[in-house]
Amino acid sequence: MSRIKKVIRNLIILVLLFILYMMWAGLYLTPLLANEHSERSAHYGPSEVIHIENFDGGKYILCKYDRWFSCNTVNRRLLFFWGSESQPTVFENDKTQKIAYTWYMTNQEYKAFGIINDDNICKIVITLEDGSIFTQTDLYDNLFLFTWKSNGNSKSFHSISGYDIDNNVIFLQDF
Repeated sequence: MSRIKKVIRNLIILVLLFILYMMWAGLYLTPLLANEHSERSAHYGPSEVIHIENFDGGKYILCKYDRWFSCNTVNRRLLFFWGSESQPTVFENDKTQKIAYTWYMTNQEYKAFGIINDDNICKIVITLEDGSIFTQTDLYDNLFLFTWKSNGNSKSFHSISGYDIDNNVIFLQDF
C-alpha cells in the first residue's frame, strides 16, 4: 500500500473515531441539533421551535409539540460545540387552566415557562419570594419564558398572574 493511501485511510479512521466520540459525548455542531438529540432521548418530539433566548454560554429553546410545550437548555462546549444540559422539561398543556406553566432551578439558575390558554391575557407577571417582579408582554405564540439567577440568595418562585389589556387580573396563583 502506498504512503498516500495509508495517510488517506488513517485520516478516514480518525474522522470516524472523532464522529463516534462526538456522539458518545453528546456534542453537536449547532444548538438545534443538540436540542433535537435531547428530545429524541426523552422520546419527545420532534417539536416546533418557537423561541430561542440567549444567555451567557448557552441558549434556552422554547418549543411546542402536539399538546405539550417544553424548554430545553443547551450549552456551548469545547469552544464551538453544543450539548444539552439535560433532557427538555416537558409539560402537558392543561387547556382547562388559563395559564399552564412550570418552573424549576438548576445550579442557582431559575426558569419559569408556560403557555397562555386564555386569549384575554396579554401580560404575565411573576413574583419571587424576595419581592422581585418580572413582567412579560411579548409572547411567543402564546408561550412565555422567564429566567433569573439566585446568586446564592433564595429567589424562589412565589406567584404568577395574568393580566388583560385593561390591566385587570384574570389569573393568579400563589405558592
